[in-house]
Amino acid sequence: MGGVSALTVREREVFGLLSDGLTNHQIAAELGVADSTAKTHVARILDKLGFASRFLLAIVMQSGQ
Repeated sequence: MGGVSALTVREREVFGLLSDGLTNHQIAAELGVADSTAKTHVARILDKLGFASRFLLAIVMQSGQ
């Protein structure tokens, strides 16, 4: 997953939480930000990594690719 290097420090933090299966609401609570901020971070991560949805990202992560 070479695209992870394109993420900002904050996006990498969110990516880690996303990788743990947290929802946007849970990510927001963990980081102390608004739900909309977490949603924006997730959308930017998916865009930068080339995924249409967090579901597709989860499938790739689980398969170890």
